[in-house]
Amino acid sequence: MGRGKAPTENTVRMLCSKAAGMCEFEGCDKRLFFDGVTLSKFNNAYVAHIVASSANGPRGDQTLSPLLSDKLENLMLMCADHHKLIDAPQTGPRNYPIERLKRMKRMHEEKIEKFCNLFNVPKTEIVCFTSLIKGVTDITIDYNLAAKAVLPNKQPASSYGINLQVKSVYPYSSKEYWNDCYMQLKSSFDLYMKNPIIQRGNADFSVFSVAPIPLIIKLGEFIGDKLPCDVYQKTRFPDTWEWQAKELTNKFIVEKEKTTVTNGVIALNISLTNDVNNDRIFSVGEYECVYKIKAEKNGVDCIKSVKDLSAFWHTYQNVLDEILNTHGTGCQIHLFPVMPVSAAFEVGRRYMLNTHPSITIFDENNGFFETLKMGGIADDR
Repeated sequence: MGRGKAPTENTVRMLCSKAAGMCEFEGCDKRLFFDGVTLSKFNNAYVAHIVASSANGPRGDQTLSPLLSDKLENLMLMCADHHKLIDAPQTGPRNYPIERLKRMKRMHEEKIEKFCNLFNVPKTEIVCFTSLIKGVTDITIDYNLAAKAVLPNKQPASSYGINLQVKSVYPYSSKEYWNDCYMQLKSSFDLYMKNPIIQRGNADFSVFSVAPIPLIIKLGEFIGDKLPCDVYQKTRFPDTWEWQAKELTNKFIVEKEKTTVTNGVIALNISLTNDVNNDRIFSVGEYECVYKIKAEKNGVDCIKSVKDLSAFWHTYQNVLDEILNTHGTGCQIHLFPVMPVSAAFEVGRRYMLNTHPSITIFDENNGFFETLKMGGIADDR
């Protein structure tokens, strides 16, 4: 059988478009329509066949060659060097068989499509919030990893994002430490996120936090549920901020332990990364009731998807509503949070000042101690 038909001019144009004018050989990405030295226009593009246009050519086939010779799915855009390499008589077909070239073409064109889709997706300002863990361990967030996590549904609005950093020289368990951190965080939030110029720009935020849980809760409270905002969860293995699942992977269970005390103080034990026994809660003080939210599968990876996070905060919201309906607006809540940062952020974000009781947040450092507060007196921390 003879040589098949040559691709039409329109087919070649479509190929150049899908390849974005770059070599499709894996790892090359050389731009083919201008000279890299003089920057002048220069056509260095070659149309390569995966299945040869002739049955006697590299990767040729008696039946497929004439059928596929002019088909877009059988063509690759390549530079001179790689076109020559894949068609080398002795080594080309052996080293670069049909399936390998198809994979190169698919991966390159999918990558180009993803980049092109960014022109149509909304922009989001990446917010990196860090603070010393237990007042000791310094933390940094890799902006590039954060930027990668928002793709392809959104694209970073700027090259550096917003960096919120809180440090204090006071002892971690002291009131001075938390007052200092609160004031720093509030000041930074007002400057960089509550800024009227940013708000007029229809700001959309993506939050990446590595900090003590009470501070993350407060950041969530500052942002609230009126500003468009996504929160992300860091994993160690793999080292990424990208969600590790798309579907619901966990369930959240509510338990309730009543007492004979009638002091109007309610404990809320959120045990997600570890299971905190209620005895540790009662060692802090006396409570009318202890509500406990725990994960069916606890651990650092208890929230793997946006659906997991949504399931958690809906459970949390229902517990707050039950506390409000059972114990009234005059009660106080002591919150004991042992949870991932994404859940902590949502706890703050879902707080409604004029609806929910005041919530005092505790942290653990050789025992639970009081840190910050949501609600209550207007100027209270």
